[in-house]
Amino acid sequence: MENRKNERNEAVGNDMRNIHLVNRNFHDLNPVQIGFEHCRPKKSFGPHVRKHTLIHYVVSGTGKLFKNGEVYTVRAGEAFLILPDEVTTYEADDEDPWYYQWIGFDGALAEEFRSMPAVFPFPAEIIQKMIDSVGTDLLEYRIAALLFQLYAELFEKKTTGNQYIRQIKRLIHSSYMEPLRVEKIAEDLNLNRRYLSRVFKQATGKSIQEYLIAVRMEEARHRLEEGHSVTECAHLCGYEDVSNFSKIFKHFFGMSPQYWKK
Repeated sequence: MENRKNERNEAVGNDMRNIHLVNRNFHDLNPVQIGFEHCRPKKSFGPHVRKHTLIHYVVSGTGKLFKNGEVYTVRAGEAFLILPDEVTTYEADDEDPWYYQWIGFDGALAEEFRSMPAVFPFPAEIIQKMIDSVGTDLLEYRIAALLFQLYAELFEKKTTGNQYIRQIKRLIHSSYMEPLRVEKIAEDLNLNRRYLSRVFKQATGKSIQEYLIAVRMEEARHRLEEGHSVTECAHLCGYEDVSNFSKIFKHFFGMSPQYWKK
């Protein structure tokens, strides 16, 4: 088994355990953190900001979540959601403090959790299986598999509109390196282009074209950091015209791809 000395940071003790997982860089759902805590009365955490999506499931007790100027009471059987770059604070009840478990993750599909409410019912058995996996071989792979199960359960009852959003995102993430037009996406989904564009904009705040560009630019940035040439990056990200690629990259990141590569 590989040496995990520098791969995990664990808080010891019977009441709390926080494990920072090995970053395997899985594309769709990539687990980065897992843990649990039996909180003391009135124990609070925050204000704090994270760079990944984080779900806390309340096994017992109750507490409050403070985010975006709102206060949410969260009870046993419910989970609360923290999105990247959100400023949040949460606090255990003074009489019935919560025991919660958490899973943190990123990846392409993590973006879809922005459509979830701040507090929601949660399938308890899945995160318990994640906790039970700690100490086993291939831990991150086991948790990633359970994350996909969690994703399926949370999103299977979403509206048809949200199903279209997920389909569009999956199509973009799997085909961004090819010539991809909104008309073709609408045709593939057998939907009216205007309807599809309106639903996507309402759900994400971005047009389909803006989302496609964002995906391509993030991929281009990674490719440049891996050592690919500007021309290679352009072609790998769906741009035949290298000059046009460079112009879009500079507009998106504020610097040319040649300068970024340095």
